[in-house]
Amino acid sequence: MKPAKGEIFEGKVVDFALPESQGVLKRDGFVVFVGGVIPGDVCRVKIVKVKNNFALGELVELIEPAEGRVEPVCPHFEEGCGGCSLQFLSYPQQLAFKEKSAFDALQRVGKISREEIDYEGFFPSPKVFGYRNKMEFNFGPSQEGKLALGLHPKKRYWEVLDLKVCYLMDHEKTAQLLDFFRDFAVRNQLSGYDPVKKEGFLRNLLIRRSESEAEFIVGLASREGAIPKTEELIRELKSLVPSVQGLVHIINNAPASALIFEKKQLLFGRDFFYERIGSIRYKVSIESFFQVNSPGCYLLYEKVKEYAQLDRRQKVLDLYCGSGGIGLYLADSASSVLGVEENPKAVEDAKHNAWLNGLDNFICVSGRVEKMLSSLSSQKFDCVVLDPPRAGLDKKAVKKVVALGVPLIVYVSCNIGTFARDVLFFREGGYQLKKICFIDLFPHTPHFETVALLLKA
Repeated sequence: MKPAKGEIFEGKVVDFALPESQGVLKRDGFVVFVGGVIPGDVCRVKIVKVKNNFALGELVELIEPAEGRVEPVCPHFEEGCGGCSLQFLSYPQQLAFKEKSAFDALQRVGKISREEIDYEGFFPSPKVFGYRNKMEFNFGPSQEGKLALGLHPKKRYWEVLDLKVCYLMDHEKTAQLLDFFRDFAVRNQLSGYDPVKKEGFLRNLLIRRSESEAEFIVGLASREGAIPKTEELIRELKSLVPSVQGLVHIINNAPASALIFEKKQLLFGRDFFYERIGSIRYKVSIESFFQVNSPGCYLLYEKVKEYAQLDRRQKVLDLYCGSGGIGLYLADSASSVLGVEENPKAVEDAKHNAWLNGLDNFICVSGRVEKMLSSLSSQKFDCVVLDPPRAGLDKKAVKKVVALGVPLIVYVSCNIGTFARDVLFFREGGYQLKKICFIDLFPHTPHFETVALLLKA
């Protein structure tokens, strides 16, 4: 029997759903999803929406908390900040829920049971707080109509929660930068962008940090127009945070909320930073992709190298290679590595990084992977490394990879759902999932990385 909207009931949480980060209760057998609760919690819940097969509820009162609950470190967590959703869980509990979610997806989507593969475990992040090397904050109107700088609340993209601190990055420097740019905008009467009204000048504050160099570069994104008093801005910024090595003005006129680099102007310093993973030094441009958790990235790259089983004789094809992250890390152990990447700026960085590290057996070409695969079909490779965007591959792209006939594929994914789907496609092409592990590059969020080895039957 369906519950009624507005009804209040008491119950015990029996399950936890990711990536929505919602607890699952049963009301006379009817499923109710509620945020902010975990299995074992006894709570009072109000029904706020009723669908055909489930209902949504909100927590009214926590009657008896379950084990594994902790007090969130960040003061903005209880305000509904969308930056992270699992801070109220102990870190071991977070890993346990992610692991269960991963195998649920593999079973449901990929028809893969835990027993039929070599599972190596769920590896924790070396840093639980302050791990991110990239954060995108938003300018916009607060609920009071004033200028705000922070992150969107959960499921409310049109609002901005005004943040004083963020513990996902170096919280002291991040707080200084948020305060500084918020104050600069207010002093110069610069408005924040309203995505509903499609008006306002300032849009984003992009902060990127090098873990190995302990320095920052900053991007200030706006709609078309000049940033006022740039000399004053630069002087004050350098004085406040000397570790900022570059400031870039980004023009973004697109109506969507995403940060898009339509144009950029270097205001001072440089528009890139250097990061070191293991023995490899990377130049990363402000707009290029790089794994956001540098210490965790080392674990990821090491696991990829292990799965690739290289002995300096193999030719590796590195698809979706970005600025050369994985391919350059493998180059010393391979005969040659060919990287394919769609973003021209990332390709430029990848070529520079090959030179920077003296790796003349790494080559990077620019092009859309799905199109480039057709032209690569006549070449022989011993190993393919895949690290696609969250959308994964598609059936046509999988067929083109299969057509290469390589004995093994190492698949890196940040989306367990699309990964499980693609594994099903690879199985149809004669590849079996043999080994898998998960690496937590995103503590306090529902996300994680998967590294998998697929072997040709």
